[in-house]
Amino acid sequence: MLIDYHMHTRLTDGTGEPVDYARVAIARGLDEIGCSDHAPLRDKETNWTQKKSDLPVYVEMVRCAQREFPQLNIKLGLEVDFIPGHEDWIRELAGMYPWDYFLGSVHYIGNWPVDLSAKEWEGRDIDQTWREYFELWAQAARSGLFDSLAHPDLPKKFNYRPKSFDYRPYLQDVRCAIEVSTAGLRKPCREIYPSVEFLRLARERNIPITLGSDAHLAEDTGADFDKAVAQARACGYTQICRFTQRKRELVKM
Repeated sequence: MLIDYHMHTRLTDGTGEPVDYARVAIARGLDEIGCSDHAPLRDKETNWTQKKSDLPVYVEMVRCAQREFPQLNIKLGLEVDFIPGHEDWIRELAGMYPWDYFLGSVHYIGNWPVDLSAKEWEGRDIDQTWREYFELWAQAARSGLFDSLAHPDLPKKFNYRPKSFDYRPYLQDVRCAIEVSTAGLRKPCREIYPSVEFLRLARERNIPITLGSDAHLAEDTGADFDKAVAQARACGYTQICRFTQRKRELVKM
């Protein structure tokens, strides 16, 4: 099966609605998609996350796509930021609707947005920044709050990378899947998230995977999935996860 579990709508930093993504998914032969627009943050509004008042609108948009395209499995998800101290807000979100999955992500180190712009990285201690990011990532992975974690090595987006980095301490006791995301191929790093090294270590630890395009335009639905599948298989994976009301099932890739 080919399943794209990562896409965004006009309610956040994407364009269009789930029906637009569904139309492209069918044309590209995907078996299932999941909408995972950015969840509201607990105590602030941004130009890339939903407002709290958007949630019922978002859910109805997904339901509309499910009604219009019954031949395609369309799951209801959210991309939810992990911010230490806000765990109760994530649990509150989880109880609001019958979500199929939560795609966790780390975009902030403190108040600093990791992936906003390359200029924001200038003058930073790259090694320390990577360590701080992955310490947060590991907390999210062990929290039990998420079903999969999006774009695991996001800090490489602008090609600010340490000369070497040991992922192994951060991959201990991971309680969720991780995403193999083709979005990096459309970013300055020109590389799938996560790297081959990261993905091989994850496979050694039997950490399951999901696939995602992180599409912000309908035409990016399922983009470069042939490359994602090839990389996952090269790292030893033969299955991907699908979710229904937050219950995980492994299916052949």
